[in-house]
Amino acid sequence: MLVTARNYDIICYQLRNSLFPKVDDPLKRSLNKLTKEITSRILSGNKVEPEFRELFPLVFSIRIAAFKILQREKNLNLSELINEVTAQIEEWKSVKKLGVLVENILFALRCNKRVIDALINEGDVSDDSLFSGISQLPIISYEQFLTAVALGSPSNEAAQKIVDWTAASLNIELVSIAADIIKDKKLDVSIKKINELAFLVANAGQEYLAIAMELGFLKNDPTQNDYTELSFSKSFINEQKRLADLDLNDLRGDIK
Repeated sequence: MLVTARNYDIICYQLRNSLFPKVDDPLKRSLNKLTKEITSRILSGNKVEPEFRELFPLVFSIRIAAFKILQREKNLNLSELINEVTAQIEEWKSVKKLGVLVENILFALRCNKRVIDALINEGDVSDDSLFSGISQLPIISYEQFLTAVALGSPSNEAAQKIVDWTAASLNIELVSIAADIIKDKKLDVSIKKINELAFLVANAGQEYLAIAMELGFLKNDPTQNDYTELSFSKSFINEQKRLADLDLNDLRGDIK
């Protein structure tokens, strides 16, 4: 329950948007800080992944507060909420520069929805049971969570899978918010940076789904192949990663 609750990828996104007027001042300050920190990092010349990793504790702490607010919403349906956010993000396709980034955020959210739907369909969790348990969750830091996972897992391998799954979830959240900021503020972000964000969220989506299967949250269905739904090929990803690693200042990727 604790792990699942902390891996709902768009909860901070939802809090920053439609639910922002309902949050208290301390949480608003945290959300504003998150926006400021993400903006600073996507405008910097530094690589995105290590920069975003530094924001994991902040996003992590906001998530529990967000769940407690969502708990007050009547007839809340996690799967439908993902559908609503997906529909909003679909509209970003009109921003030409964000095309590939948007496609891969949507891919990552489809991965999240598959896991949520599987948990609900298998009876392992329901919207009511999930949110009724939220109020009992302890307010702990990201570091405390990592310690709890390490101490409570049957093996180091199992603990690492949970940590990696959480990291993938946090990256999906951060990239989704970053794209929202770029669109709303019309930030002059380089193609190189957008390409890094697209690679990060595509990789996070794949890892999220794969680890969910390994942890038994989702059965492997050979008839469904989300990996083929990426809007660019693996060769493109590898080439863009190689170019990013070279730290070129003016990457001209084939992003429409």
